[in-house]
Amino acid sequence: MALVAPLLLFLLFGIIEFGFLVKHRGELAQASREGVRQAAVGAEPSRIIATVHSALSSIPAEELTVECRFRPWDEDSQTWGDWQTLGTADDGQNNATTGSQLLVRVSYSHPLLVPGLMARPLNADENGRVPLSASSVMMRE
Repeated sequence: MALVAPLLLFLLFGIIEFGFLVKHRGELAQASREGVRQAAVGAEPSRIIATVHSALSSIPAEELTVECRFRPWDEDSQTWGDWQTLGTADDGQNNATTGSQLLVRVSYSHPLLVPGLMARPLNADENGRVPLSASSVMMRE
């Protein structure tokens, strides 16, 4: 029992921790898709961020980082331009032109439940947190 119990506890906590990581990563992916869809139909950045926050059920909004960017298509060189921060145009919509690529990246620093036990296998930082992020790209309609 003394030899097997530590191994079983490690496996048990590993399964629980991995489950939370997968759950949070899935939430981030869904939130980034919801946000980029709002951006594609012309929503301004504050509305995009509010949509991302409302798509999350177990991740605190204050611990989330949301990045909204776009890059236009350059007809002259037939290439994509540089990524730029998404802003608000005079008409109340975002400043991406039709046909531009939109990017919404959502990042979260997941705190480990048992950092002393799982920090090394999950490559956590010194605070026992694992960085998670999800990005979605869509074309501006």
